[in-house]
Amino acid sequence: MKKVYTTTTSFAIAALLLNGAGQSAQGIGLTSGMFSLFLECNNDGTALFLDSQNGWQYSQDAIGDMTDGSTYDITGMGVFQSGNEVFVAIGSNLPGTGAGYDRKVDPIFHGDLFFTPGGDNFQDSMESGNLYGIHFSGSSDSGAHAGLGVYQNVAAKGVGMNNFGHRTYNNYAAMVDSSSSNFYGDLGVNNSYFNGDGTGYNVISGGKKVEDDGFEMLTLDDLTAVGLDRNTVRGSEILGFKFNLDAIVPPEPAPLPKDIGTLKGIAEGYDFDWGSQGWDGELAAYDTNIAEQQEQANTYQGQANTYQAQANAHQTQADIYDTRSQTASEEAEKLKQERNDRNSELWRAARYSPGGEANNVVKRERNDRNKILKQIDEVNEIIDEIPGQIADAIDERDALTTRLNEVPSEAEAIAIARRNPNGNIEQAYEAVAELAPKKEAWEVYKQENNWDNLELPQQLAVQEAYGGDWIELRGDGSPAKQEQELTLFSQVLADFESEVEQDRQAEIQQYQTQINQKQNNIDDLLTELNDAEALKPQLENNLENFYTTNDLRDQLEAVKANAEQERAAIDTDNSLNDTQKEELRAFYETDIARTQALINEIDNSQESLDTLFDGADQYFKNVLRADAKNSDSPIFDDNGNQEVYGPDEVTVQVPVYDEETGEFDGYETKVLAEERAPMVVEGAPKTVASEYARLSAESRLFNNARKDRIQEQENNEIARDNELAAKEEDINSRNQALNNRNNSLAQQQEQINLRDELLLEIETQIAQVRDEAIAQERREQMSESLAAAEVENQKEQELEERYGARTIDNPGGIPTSPEEVMAAQGVIPGEEVIAMDVPEPSSVLGLIAAIGSGFAALRRHRQD
Repeated sequence: MKKVYTTTTSFAIAALLLNGAGQSAQGIGLTSGMFSLFLECNNDGTALFLDSQNGWQYSQDAIGDMTDGSTYDITGMGVFQSGNEVFVAIGSNLPGTGAGYDRKVDPIFHGDLFFTPGGDNFQDSMESGNLYGIHFSGSSDSGAHAGLGVYQNVAAKGVGMNNFGHRTYNNYAAMVDSSSSNFYGDLGVNNSYFNGDGTGYNVISGGKKVEDDGFEMLTLDDLTAVGLDRNTVRGSEILGFKFNLDAIVPPEPAPLPKDIGTLKGIAEGYDFDWGSQGWDGELAAYDTNIAEQQEQANTYQGQANTYQAQANAHQTQADIYDTRSQTASEEAEKLKQERNDRNSELWRAARYSPGGEANNVVKRERNDRNKILKQIDEVNEIIDEIPGQIADAIDERDALTTRLNEVPSEAEAIAIARRNPNGNIEQAYEAVAELAPKKEAWEVYKQENNWDNLELPQQLAVQEAYGGDWIELRGDGSPAKQEQELTLFSQVLADFESEVEQDRQAEIQQYQTQINQKQNNIDDLLTELNDAEALKPQLENNLENFYTTNDLRDQLEAVKANAEQERAAIDTDNSLNDTQKEELRAFYETDIARTQALINEIDNSQESLDTLFDGADQYFKNVLRADAKNSDSPIFDDNGNQEVYGPDEVTVQVPVYDEETGEFDGYETKVLAEERAPMVVEGAPKTVASEYARLSAESRLFNNARKDRIQEQENNEIARDNELAAKEEDINSRNQALNNRNNSLAQQQEQINLRDELLLEIETQIAQVRDEAIAQERREQMSESLAAAEVENQKEQELEERYGARTIDNPGGIPTSPEEVMAAQGVIPGEEVIAMDVPEPSSVLGLIAAIGSGFAALRRHRQD
């Protein structure tokens, strides 16, 4: 919806320029301002107020609000900007060739189209040199002598009386129904844009033709091609034209330079007392502080860079140690595998000693029993410990519930938080307590004075009348200090209280979550306890069944029987020589004897079984492993001959590593006879005991090497962690230096902001001084053309004094023929009207003398 000028609104409207000085018209938009147009006779007029919408903007004038018939009715106006081109369409019933006659027997035309780009009314815009006129009709009354197009620095005049119409707008309005809100298009009859009792301006008196204004008359087809809605502007006649937007863009003063010396020169050039302001000293102090803070920041940055370099060096060394640690760990794994391979052979030597199979059967039964015992132990542990855990969990849940109930309400939490606020919060409360009542009183005053419906100048006037106890707006419409402080501190308090409530809700949620977790824990513990109590009898029954049904004796008897069969088959085995048979016979006899000994320990009681089970590992170590370790049984080759040690079997290759890097550095040859395996020498016969000694020696050598790698790994991990700790210290120091730098930069920024605020204040004051000087200069420049226009307007005044203003009782009217023109001016019908140069009367008498001279000339012409 368009905003219109009324008697209760201000003149302030946003400026036409959008993006600042120095931009071309293509970069701006026709987003505000007022176009206005009256006929030369002032029988009708209209106005179009621009807003920021895109496309065509229209105003529709009231229909039938003219005098002297519908021919003089203006119906609407449309304006459209496309890039740097402005298209105008004027709808009315008045032909472009005019209609009726003025006092010089010239046709009556549309007046000139006026444009005011700023927020001032018509009169103020004209006096300040901000009135533009577009001469587009055949009006001979217009002072646009340079031809059709755009004029700037326009002084307007009224020629309504010369065209048998109305000298003032109010005289015209009094003759018609002016009640429509669109009496003047976007304006009602009562508005603050036009002075209804003053001169009814409708044509240009004087002005400067704008060069390269791009003016061109257009047809209806031209306008339709760029989107004109013919039905919106209405009227039987459509007049159209276009011109360049930059022809009516008022020049904006160039931005002031940021250089303080130049600003000072500009100020003194306008006789501004710079020295008394004290700005030089303030700016010098800010510059000194800014430089000092920058120097401090640079120092701290240098420290931070040094600490970062040290941290990087520590990280590099830590990476080296980490790589060495990983290498040592990988080598330790390889050595572990070498050791384990030999330990497996040692275990096999013991496992397959006489009695080994029987002991293995005992261990399998023991493992089955132990599985049941482990389950029973676990169940008993649950039954013993969980009731206490449940009680503890209940106590913790109840304690959390108590804490939850003790959480203060929202109001209580805020009250508690306000007892110990930090300095900023305390300051905010004090500020709001002081400012809020003033603001409330001001808001009441605003409502009483219809603030929301006022424009900026009127709002500033209301604010001034209030007395200064509250200032909401600065002169440029931005929030004043009090308004900003109240907004800021109110937001600080709102954030503070919101944070308090968030903390309270978080505390409630934390307690509720913990309570739920504890209850879930209690429920889980109760389930676990009930399951354990139900499982325990089953496990005890399984253990009883294990002992009752145990067949260990039968299994051992089967082992013994198998050994006896093997022993019996020895004599018939032709693949064996006598020595081998003797060795095997001795093996099985010992195996049978040891198996029988185990059988003998079983007396069908649980205790005898447990004794065998619990002694199985000790039996393996003390009997079987010792047997393998001490056995002189020979080891035969495939031909039945006892094997002897070759040169490759009496030594072993053990890896060695670089002491600096920990990298693999070749192998060291170890002589096994020197490593507690004296029987392992070249040419010596192999026995179970010598092989056991060989494998044990190799296992020890690899295990020792593995331990060395593990120690190397640990040492490198310690060194790595030390480097990382040193790096962390450097990072902390770097961060502290960066914090110090940031603090210095923040303090510097504060000084920069203060300096910039001062510069802005200086620029604002200097700009105000400059703008006032420019405005005054323009007013002075306009004075001559305004004076000339006033002479023209005086003619109108004198005509009105001679013939009287049109009223209901003195309706007058526009002549439709030359004869009516003469009759209206007292000329006898039938007399020929002679064109003449009319003097410039400055009084009613002068005007009468001029008219009298005209009549005398007409009489002389008739006599001739």
